[in-house]
Amino acid sequence: MIPVLIFWMHITGGVYLFVKRYYEETLSEAFLSLGFAAIVFTAGWTFSSFVIHLAFGEKGIDPILNSDSLSLILLTVLEAIFYKIWFGKPKHQPVDA
Repeated sequence: MIPVLIFWMHITGGVYLFVKRYYEETLSEAFLSLGFAAIVFTAGWTFSSFVIHLAFGEKGIDPILNSDSLSLILLTVLEAIFYKIWFGKPKHQPVDA
């Protein structure tokens, strides 16, 4: 159930990112942002799966928190931090005249 929830969160986040970039920029920027998020997801899932398998083995902690669930949880936390930094609005500094 945890992987389903996390995949749902990623799909919802992808739709939000696409629509936000489409209204703020252009259609091509929206597709580029969505493609970038897909690459980060696939590469991040590979990395987090590797780390979790090293730390907890194939079975994970228990049947609910198996290695796939743990790797997706780790991926989601790391992505949230990364996207907050990457897609966050820059703070405007006052211009001295």
